[in-house]
Amino acid sequence: MCGIVGRVLNSETIHPRETCDLAEVLQQLRHRGPDMHGQYQHGAVQLGHVRLSILDLSLAGMQPMATPDSRFVICYNGEVYNFRELAHSLGLEGLRSHSDTEVILHAFARLGVAVIRQLNGMFAFAVYDTHAQKIWLVRDRLGVKPLYYRFDDHGLAFASEIKALLSMATSTPYCDLSSMHEWLYYGNTLGERTLYQGIRKLLPGHYLELDIPTFRYQTKAYWSLKQQAELPQITATTDELIVETRRLLEQGVKRHLVSDAPVGVFLSGGIDSSAITAFASKHYARRIATYTAGFDFDKGVNELPKARRVAQFYGTEHHEIIISGFEIADIVETMVHHHDMPFSDAANIPLYLLATKIGNETKVVLQGDGGDELFGGYQRYVTLNYHRFLRPLAKVGQHINALLPHTSHYYRRQRYLHALAADDLPTTMALLLTEEDSQSHPTHLFTPEVRRDIEKQDPFVRYRECQRDFANQDIINQMALIDSMVILPDIFLEKVDRSTMAASVEARVPFLDHELVDYCIRIPGCRKMPMGRKKWLLKNALEGIVPHDVLYGKKTGFGVPYGHWLRGALKPLFEDQLRVFQNKQPGVLDSLAIQSMYAEHVSRRRDRAFLLWKVLNFMIWANRFSVRVA
Repeated sequence: MCGIVGRVLNSETIHPRETCDLAEVLQQLRHRGPDMHGQYQHGAVQLGHVRLSILDLSLAGMQPMATPDSRFVICYNGEVYNFRELAHSLGLEGLRSHSDTEVILHAFARLGVAVIRQLNGMFAFAVYDTHAQKIWLVRDRLGVKPLYYRFDDHGLAFASEIKALLSMATSTPYCDLSSMHEWLYYGNTLGERTLYQGIRKLLPGHYLELDIPTFRYQTKAYWSLKQQAELPQITATTDELIVETRRLLEQGVKRHLVSDAPVGVFLSGGIDSSAITAFASKHYARRIATYTAGFDFDKGVNELPKARRVAQFYGTEHHEIIISGFEIADIVETMVHHHDMPFSDAANIPLYLLATKIGNETKVVLQGDGGDELFGGYQRYVTLNYHRFLRPLAKVGQHINALLPHTSHYYRRQRYLHALAADDLPTTMALLLTEEDSQSHPTHLFTPEVRRDIEKQDPFVRYRECQRDFANQDIINQMALIDSMVILPDIFLEKVDRSTMAASVEARVPFLDHELVDYCIRIPGCRKMPMGRKKWLLKNALEGIVPHDVLYGKKTGFGVPYGHWLRGALKPLFEDQLRVFQNKQPGVLDSLAIQSMYAEHVSRRRDRAFLLWKVLNFMIWANRFSVRVA
């Protein structure tokens, strides 16, 4: 795993000699690759790379890497697990290293951009053709690895993280208010957008091709969930589905163990991480190490006992870390720095702390993300399956709920009932995924002038677009595919990448092995979740492999007690960040509304933890990165 950065100057507006100092830019990505760094320049093109050595730890794996004739140059971040099979199928011989980077480079030189359809792994890379004067930016199918870019008067700049792009910019960063409404609901931006004007994400399964002389570019999809979902559905028997699911998952875990550096597992004690631990214990050459985090707060979700039992069952080398609210303040600011945006999934904190603990002994960890989307692990999938029956009841329930005391439970019920009573399915889907609803008006924390600009954008537009793509699918697969296209890359996978790479640890996600994904997409929802039974197919595939109490015990999730922290350890930080923000940018936030909401939360009259958490992250972000909001 690594970090990449690049710049292509537009010769029509900037002289090619006016390059930037990539050495300084690479310092912004040093945590992604502390082992080695390299630079390349050819005319208007600059490439930079920082390396975390995982495959072929020698100098032969240094990047940027060029073909022997110097025509093609690659700058690559990620892991491709089928690189040996690809090298064999193409008859690649006489390679200088044992790295996947060199195989991808030579395969691209031989087959062109079409080769990316043959790659099984997680990756984001740039390939430069010095003869054709073209450069390609490529991102993996599901967006495990990040890639950001911007076009401006200077040309094209791209990087693994936004902070590297900011260090190349000469102007003050501005907040993209058209993305704010979406961010207020979900805690991150979805699709191509970011909270920075002019900075975009390359979409999963896409590549960008730039013709340097004309500076014309286009982005194209080389793989899409929509195309895969339109393939004929699998009609195998139930027993065949179970056997093939087990085989593909075991094969995926085995592939993800390929490494010349030590490998471990982040173990929560749930089904997904336990399945990974089971197969990793079977196929890893040594005793596998497992890692779990817990909190010193008795009302938070504590997974330590459950994970400990699973670790004992498989005989792993188990490690635990306890997180205290008193160490959170510094960590929140650190995580905003590493996300480059006000990212609001607080599970990034235990992930980061786990990664910092293991960084000296384990460079690679396997993570359980993707299992809920592939196999139907969310309660909202069950709810949506019966949506047509629940909708009229929800409208009645809203009237009954209005008569009850306005406790935190009242507002939770209100949000849930409001989602079910929505007029259209995409809005119901979108609202079930957020703790805000149109009646909570998260924009009320801004001044009227700013609020008007924010509310011009529909916060659910991305969901509506995706729902149209999958309208022909059954309701369970609709929701699962939308989650895989929107929430998985833009929230869960981004969280995993930043939290682990901040500590120079590579996280891999075996459930997103593309053969397993392609197979599961084509299984009807009723076969994965018959009668609304969550993860029925996966549980049956893991019978006799994962302990019975793990398969059929109550799912706890990973609840981070930030509501508790906001009433105590984080209160001074919140007050300080609000004061600094108001001094720098008066007229953006409504201080009285925020203070009133905070008092409401502290007194426990209403649980506003998620919105307050987002506001805190927003203020830290704007203050730290000097982002102008309005």
